[in-house]
Amino acid sequence: MKVGIAIEKWKLPIFSRHLKQAGYSYDDDAGLTADTIMLYVHTLDAEPLKAVVVAASTEAAKTGAPKP
Repeated sequence: MKVGIAIEKWKLPIFSRHLKQAGYSYDDDAGLTADTIMLYVHTLDAEPLKAVVVAASTEAAKTGAPKP
């Protein structure tokens, strides 16, 4: 299955690191708005991927968006 993950662009390094460390690869594409990006992950089981996404989201929330 192909799972789409919409994130703000500043979160890409965090999500990329978490996905790669967990053994996932992804394709990316333009997001729904100018400041977002879509990540597409191919997986046979979405449950383990869910844990990776939650961990990346938690880290991003603690980090916060960079100040302009």
